[in-house]
Amino acid sequence: MQNWRKVAFILAIVGIIQFIILISIAMVFYAGGNSVNPSAPGYSFLLNYWSDLGRVVAWSGKNNIISQVLFSIAMIGWGISFVPSIQALSSLFSESRRGKLFCKIGTISALISVLLLFCEVAFFPVDVHPLPHTILAALGYLTLLIVEILYAIVMFWDENYPNKHAICFLVVAVVICLWAIFRQPVLQKSVTFTLAIATLIVFYDAWKMTAEKNE
Repeated sequence: MQNWRKVAFILAIVGIIQFIILISIAMVFYAGGNSVNPSAPGYSFLLNYWSDLGRVVAWSGKNNIISQVLFSIAMIGWGISFVPSIQALSSLFSESRRGKLFCKIGTISALISVLLLFCEVAFFPVDVHPLPHTILAALGYLTLLIVEILYAIVMFWDENYPNKHAICFLVVAVVICLWAIFRQPVLQKSVTFTLAIATLIVFYDAWKMTAEKNE
């Protein structure tokens, strides 16, 4: 039973690493332009949003298929890894009714977040369907925020679980809130990179804890 959890924790790490690698490559192939300067060459870390990578046609007016495909694959890979790893993480907490309830809500929220963010990227590119894209993105980030907060609370409740993991999740939650308030491209990327760091810390430690239980 412990083996699937170890696989899930490794999957979480692989999922976030492939996401970072693929979106980095997608940035290289982005066809250019942003909302401030449509004729600007390439992808601007400061001015472009992640959604621009998923555009069918870039701000420059050029076809953006390579970037779009890479971004979609990155999202699929992250989604496949995120939900089972969150579910597996709940097995490390002490048994309590409220803890189980919060974890269950958190896991369902993780699944909803993944589905919303995937649909936003794959079926509703921002240049083709701006309104559905924006709504799905907002709901996706909201449900991700719920995941981070609920799991952080459960971690703080559990005296036998490292508080540093709860702090990692809370940092991600704070950055998501800042992104929601200020809506700046850099803050959107900060969500991704704080989530990546939190994932590496939390799920590597979770893998070690599970491996130690098997010894």
